[in-house]
Formats: sequence, structure tokens, C-alpha cells
Amino acid sequence: MSRTRKPVLGGRDKVKVAIAQISSAYLDRAVSIDRAVAAIGEAARNGAQLVVFSEVWLAGYPFWSEGWDSSLPEWVQGRVAFRDAAILAPSEDTERLGAAARQHGVYLVMGCNEIDGRAESGTIYNALLFFGPDGALLGRHRKLMPTFCERQFWGQGDGADIRVFETDIGRIGGLICGEHVMTLARAAMIAEGEEIHIATFPGSFALHTGPRLQEPDTAGFFFGYPLARAHSFESGAFVLLACGYQDPADVPDDFVLKPKMHVSWANGGSAVIAPLCVPLVEPTFGPRMIYAELEAWMIKAIRAIVDTMGHYGRPDVFKLLIRQGEWREAGARGKRIDAGLADRLKRAAEARDVDEHQVLTLAERMPEAAE
Repeated sequence: MSRTRKPVLGGRDKVKVAIAQISSAYLDRAVSIDRAVAAIGEAARNGAQLVVFSEVWLAGYPFWSEGWDSSLPEWVQGRVAFRDAAILAPSEDTERLGAAARQHGVYLVMGCNEIDGRAESGTIYNALLFFGPDGALLGRHRKLMPTFCERQFWGQGDGADIRVFETDIGRIGGLICGEHVMTLARAAMIAEGEEIHIATFPGSFALHTGPRLQEPDTAGFFFGYPLARAHSFESGAFVLLACGYQDPADVPDDFVLKPKMHVSWANGGSAVIAPLCVPLVEPTFGPRMIYAELEAWMIKAIRAIVDTMGHYGRPDVFKLLIRQGEWREAGARGKRIDAGLADRLKRAAEARDVDEHQVLTLAERMPEAAE
């Protein structure tokens, strides 16, 4: 197929997006999915083509800490509830989410606690799941480095999930919370040609006010804001900063760790940042659906000034390597295969007990996959 131009946002002039800044039913996977389906429908009726949920929205951030002095009965109940609320991908749960995306013809990015699907593993990951408007599970991203006490709850992701999805509304990628301080992780996403970057956080919080380590941000000092602005400038992409909102009333009273949970800082604060650090939506708090229109000309204009991986890249001086089974140069991968073929290859790999990421990598390198 011949090409006459290089499209931005899939060749569209604008794309409407939504951030679902609503409370999940804490550690209740089924009810939370019901709420997600309703929110997806509402966003679609308002014209959204992409719907985003915050970090581990499904079905809850671990708002408590643990140690050797933990009460064993409390620890057991908390851990069992946390595991039972984790989502398996693929599963009937992801099929429900995919069906909602398909029904309304939207792209969906869902933050979730994802349990390892291998029979021998019970590890849970902090993950983003990406769905296409045909309902297909396009892929996932697992948080590379859980922050501080999060390491008690989540395993570490790996380089296989450092990727950007080429879609008909643009190239979509995402990182989770503290990954945005991993300079090389952000550089890798930029090298993959992001146009829409999903930045998820469990809330907007201050780390310097006290008396607790995390407190609600009341002065705009939440570190997620400067990181989102920096990424928008450096990538020339739109940043959807999705911050979690957790209503304490949605935490069951019989959850034994509820008295120890610190949720006041999960009060929203989501924003949408355009390239060149311009806020399309200022930080917004409380339960609500947040909308913005992303206009392609903004990407085109900023990349004429600073093209981080183009004329500003200096590949003769710098090179970034990513380990995805084998080392590869960031941005060197060929054109992504389409979502339908990717889904069929994943199913074939699963049926034959083959690593799906290796299959996709090989398929992407085949010349016939380029068009």
C-alpha cells in the first residue's frame, strides 16, 4: 500500500477522550466491572473514543501496610481478599470489559491488579490492560518497579510489556505512577512514537506535608503534575493523567483492615496535558467523568520545534537498548501488526504453550506484517 503522508492520531483531526475518575467497589471485582461497564457507556454517549481508568482501579489499591508485627488474622483476610479481587487476563472478566468496548466502539485502558496466569505462580502485578473497539485485548503493561511498600503486594514487570499500540486514533502507550521517574522507561515510550500517553496514579498526593507520608495535595505540589508536563513536552504527545478516586463508603465495613487504610489522598486530581505542557483540563477533584479533545495539529506543531527522537535525538551520540527477551534498540521495531492478527496469534500461542511475546516479536519482524 502506498502512502502519501504520515498520519498523526490515525489521520484524524481530533480525538475525544475520557478519564473515569470514579470509585470502584473496593476489592469487589464483579461490582467494579459493572461500574466500569456503565462508565464506558456514559463516556461513549458523550462522544469519547478512548476511556481510561486509574492505577489498579480494578479493584483497589492496597491502602494499608504490613510488617512482621502484623496481626495474622488481619493479614490473612487482607491478602485473601486482595488475591480474590485480582483479574486474570484473558478471562471472563476481560471478556466483559472487551464486550463493553466493542458495544460502544471505544478503546479502553484499565488499571488493575492482574494475577499471573501461569499455574505455578500466584504473583499479582500492577497492570494496565489495553482493549480495542472490536473488544480484543490488545496487550498489557505491568509496572516495572513497585514503589516502596508496594513491593509487598506486586511483582516486577519486564521489558516484554514496554510497547506502544498503533491504533486508528493514534499511537497509545502508558506507564504507571512511579515509572514516570524512570527516565529510561519514559525514553523508551517516546522512542516507540507515542501520541497519546496514559499516566495512571492511585490519587494525587503530597509527600512532604505530614503528619503521614502521603497526604492529600492541596497546593498543586503532587509530583505527577511536573512529570506529566515534562513527558508531554519531551514526547510531543498528549498525556492523560488519570488519578484515582476512592470513596471510603465503598470499602466494606467488614473488611478487617479498613481502620488501617489511608485513603484521604485518593481524591482524584486527574488532568489532560497537551504537547508543550499546555493543560487542556486542569487538575480536577472528586467523582466525575473528565473529557478532553486532542487535536492533531498540536503534535505536528511541537515536533517541528523539539523532535526528541528525530532531529533532537542524536543517535550518533546516544542509544537506548531495551531487553525484551533479547536486546533491541528502542524505536527500531518494525510496524506493529494489527490488533485482530495479534489477538489470533496470542490465542494460538496460548493453545500451544508458547510465549506470546516471542511470537508477536517474530511476526512484527516479518515483511508481510508491515502492510
